[in-house]
Parts: sequence; C-alpha cells; structure tokens
Amino acid sequence: MRPSASVRKGVPGAVSVLVAVVCAGGALTGCTGAGPEPRSTADAAPTPPPIVTRTPAPSTPPTPPEGAEEFGPVVARDGDVSAHAAVREAGGVLRVPVSVTNRGSVRAFYEVTVRVTGPDGYEATGSFGTDTVGVYPGASWPTEVQVSMPGRAAPAEPKVEIARVEVDRH
Repeated sequence: MRPSASVRKGVPGAVSVLVAVVCAGGALTGCTGAGPEPRSTADAAPTPPPIVTRTPAPSTPPTPPEGAEEFGPVVARDGDVSAHAAVREAGGVLRVPVSVTNRGSVRAFYEVTVRVTGPDGYEATGSFGTDTVGVYPGASWPTEVQVSMPGRAAPAEPKVEIARVEVDRH
C-alpha cells in the first residue's frame, strides 16, 4: 500500500502504523474481510416505532345459559356474585359453590357472605374475599364456601342466599 500525500506530510512514523493496521486488519474484532461495515446504527435506516393497539374490555361479558354453569344452576344472585345449590358433605357440613364474574371495566375486589337457612331455625353463614389479586374485567373467580351450624344436621332442602357483597373497584 502506498501512503497518500496527506500521510506523507503528517507525523513521521505514521505510515508504519497505518500499514500495520491495514495488514493486521483482518484480525481486529469486528473485521470480517468481507468489505466495509456501517460505522454505526445511525447509518442504518430508522426503525419505525411499534404499533400498539388497546382492546377495551367487553362492556358485558357473555352469560352462560341458566343451568349451564360449571357448578349447576344458580339459586341466588347479587350483582356479579352467583351462588349455586348447596351440596351435603359429611358431618353436617354444606358446601356452597359460588362464582364471581367481574362485569365492570376495572379490576375489582369482592367480600362476600353466603347464608344458608332451613327449617327449625337453621342458619349458617360463610364468607370469602378476593383481596389477594382481585378479579379482572370479564374474568370469573369460582370458589366454594363451607357452612355448618354447630350441633345441627344440615337441612334436607337448604335455602341459599347471598347475605352481603362489598365491591371495591380500582
């Protein structure tokens, strides 16, 4: 390689450094010997920003037909909370399946109390909350509440009702 005139007029010894870089250029990091590479990413064509679209939550999620729910038919409903027929368990305990479906547009936290009544003054309550993570819009939270009245057998035909629902939306 013959140095250019500008190099000849420069600092003495600069030619030997330039020759060393040119000769050893294939060994330098990033050199492939396949030709020049762009100097920086600024030389490359700009990448357009990503397109982000937000899909709104449905205003009213679809409701399954009565009796088609996983827990059986709904026997009591209060807003987003549905209680299903009680199931008799051993030891006089009743298991009440409950489902919460957030029909709102923001995450909600629920506190629910279920009451089961029957003949001869039978009354038992059970509660639950969704305070850990809440229920997101359009999502359901299935759970079960176990109730019993100490010293009393579960009634043959218990009446299930939702005694209290408190909702905190944010």
